[in-house]
Amino acid sequence: MNTIYLDNGATSWPKAPNVASAVSSFICDHAVNIGRGGYDRAYETAGQVQDCRDKLGTFFGASDSRNVTFALNVTHALNTLIAGLFTPTDHVLVSGIEHNAVMRPLTQLGIPYTIIPCNKEGLIQLDGFASLVTKRTKAVIISQASNVSGTIQPIREVAKLAKNHGLLVIIDAAQLPLSSPLSIERDEIDAIAFTGHKTLLGPQGVGGLVTSPDMAQLIKPWAAGGTGSKSDELTMPEFLPDKFEAGTQNLPGIIGLSAALDYLADHKTAIIEHEEQLTAQLLSYFVAEERAKVIGPATVQERTSVISVDFPGLDNAQVAYGLFQEAGIETRVGLHCAPTAHRTMGTFPRGTVRFSLGYATTEREISDTIEASKRVLNSMYNHKNIRKER
Repeated sequence: MNTIYLDNGATSWPKAPNVASAVSSFICDHAVNIGRGGYDRAYETAGQVQDCRDKLGTFFGASDSRNVTFALNVTHALNTLIAGLFTPTDHVLVSGIEHNAVMRPLTQLGIPYTIIPCNKEGLIQLDGFASLVTKRTKAVIISQASNVSGTIQPIREVAKLAKNHGLLVIIDAAQLPLSSPLSIERDEIDAIAFTGHKTLLGPQGVGGLVTSPDMAQLIKPWAAGGTGSKSDELTMPEFLPDKFEAGTQNLPGIIGLSAALDYLADHKTAIIEHEEQLTAQLLSYFVAEERAKVIGPATVQERTSVISVDFPGLDNAQVAYGLFQEAGIETRVGLHCAPTAHRTMGTFPRGTVRFSLGYATTEREISDTIEASKRVLNSMYNHKNIRKER
């Protein structure tokens, strides 16, 4: 069966065209460790890792690329921040569209939080922000964009307001939109947790943190182990990036991400325009479809290419299965690891069917998805009406 991949919100596919060859070349020719070996290939590999670190520093506006540290993914990076900064005596503010990558660590560690309300489109409401800040409040943790509604948050406005109250600003950039780049320095952000396998088009298993210099000093590392530096000491080095990079990193993943960043640098504008055009095409159909309810903003200017749809009166899981059976359309159905967001959007516990296109999605695939959706809905509603008549 031919398939139409519309699950880029989970992971981008296909990866950037140069990623596979970069990873293969590394594994075949240079797969040695860094910080351990005193020979040329080890130094060459260290240089490749530093090259990726430099690119990410530029991408996220860090003053020093040493403030870019690698992790397994954005979830591990967020755990580093939450476990390394807060205790149950503290208090943080989160938005109403947060992912479990934020909500579960807070809950597991017993860290009190208050949810900043969002409107029906998932946009954070800041009018009552000051009333939510207490003497114990230390930070605001907010997703740059929702993995459920696609809503892009006004991060700069949030950061400015938080700084007026002396709060740290932590951004979950898992769903970062290329059209709205963030800068640690320019936007007064203390930490950005990112992943390499979604918008950045790299392989799974590599993400990390970008921090301000002051923030890096505040965080206590939750993972400890070998770094290849200060090996005579039984505590983690205080300097970056070693402080947060215990053990061997995912070097093939880092090399693949570096290649993906090169591809993005050359094609960023074209990718943004392409995704906006196709998002508008699919979004316009679902907004006009009376048997569907779009979750989140109705215009592409306010959202990413993630489009979540509820089908009232039908089982969303059956709709998703019907689309796959009808035309090989691969979506994600359910709560998307974000029950807090679905509660905010009024779609808990049934969830939604999420369509998330990417740079490689074609106009023909979107047209086929629209036509397949019409056929599946016609069939399911006809079947439903027949059952009612009986």
